Amino acid sequence: MASSVLNSLPFVFLVAGLTLLATSLAMSRRVKRYRRNMQALLQLGGRGLAPLDLPAQAWPLLADGGWQEMSLTGHWFGDPVQIELGQPAASESAGSQRRDVVCQIDGGDDVQLTLILRHRATRGEVWLFAEQLAQVFVLMLETGVRARTEAMSVALAERARLSLYLQHDMRNLAQWVGWVCADFAACEDDASLLSAGKRLRDNAPLAQERVHRLRDALGQKPVIDNPREVDLQRAVSKAAHLAGVDVDLSGAAHAWIARGLLARVLDNLFSNLAPNWREAAARKPTFHLRMQGATEQAHAQAEIQFVSPWPAGENRLPTSQLFEPFTSGRPGGLGLGLYQARKSLNEGGGQLSAEATDAGLSFRLTLPASPP
Repeated sequence: MASSVLNSLPFVFLVAGLTLLATSLAMSRRVKRYRRNMQALLQLGGRGLAPLDLPAQAWPLLADGGWQEMSLTGHWFGDPVQIELGQPAASESAGSQRRDVVCQIDGGDDVQLTLILRHRATRGEVWLFAEQLAQVFVLMLETGVRARTEAMSVALAERARLSLYLQHDMRNLAQWVGWVCADFAACEDDASLLSAGKRLRDNAPLAQERVHRLRDALGQKPVIDNPREVDLQRAVSKAAHLAGVDVDLSGAAHAWIARGLLARVLDNLFSNLAPNWREAAARKPTFHLRMQGATEQAHAQAEIQFVSPWPAGENRLPTSQLFEPFTSGRPGGLGLGLYQARKSLNEGGGQLSAEATDAGLSFRLTLPASPP
């Protein structure tokens, strides 16, 4: 009997070897197919497909990996989504098993999707390779949805920011109209009426410039306002003149900034502070302009300094709240003027700060004086 067993060992080893060889070949084919499908799936992700186009494009690769059925349902920006791919099994035998992958993909209130993938295998290398393909596909789909919804959120936030700026710009223009009306209403004789008319004639081109800027911003026409050299004496004088304020200018300086951006900064400053300066007993404000040469640490800068007296009968905001949006020391104020002035100046590469003194608020504007 021992001899019979020994004689059969070579046959057993041969069968075992052939079995291992067949298994190895089968595993090698599966690994090659998995690599091929994974590479194709990753290449598909680099094509920038729309999220709802991705399932149909990826399905042949998933089906080749053993997935039998895909279902993507839900809502996409208000529209219903119903994508069914593959062939659902007509019936399942009592002993058969099936494994599902269920994933919820949400993109805020606009996108809610449910992804279901069905596979017959529940274990082994077949399931392992298929699961890896599915995980990569789900990640690609989630990334596409997030990118689309986040891009929409960013666009809406930017539109809201611009609308907020334009709202305040229109308020500034309406305030100017109110000042013009007040000047004419205060005229008691022909001489004062003539003076108010001349002031309106001088301010009309400046107001028209602001109107054109608002009209362009509200329309679809792109506004091109590249940085250039700007005479700060002239810019401050124009903004003060439009606000009906006489100012003293000390020194001279030039800045490198977009003119529209600087006009917005100065318009918001004067719109907030001019009511104090327009009082009959108010002292004429002095604006100090000077240049700061370039150093090893910083480029050349222009500087504007002035003091705004404390308003009478109004709450004094602490300097920590001066530039906080929707915080105002004046009744009916939006609390956006100083915030918008600082934000706009930052966009132009400058800075705006304020310091409380006995005389009032001391403002300091620094602006780039040369191209970066």
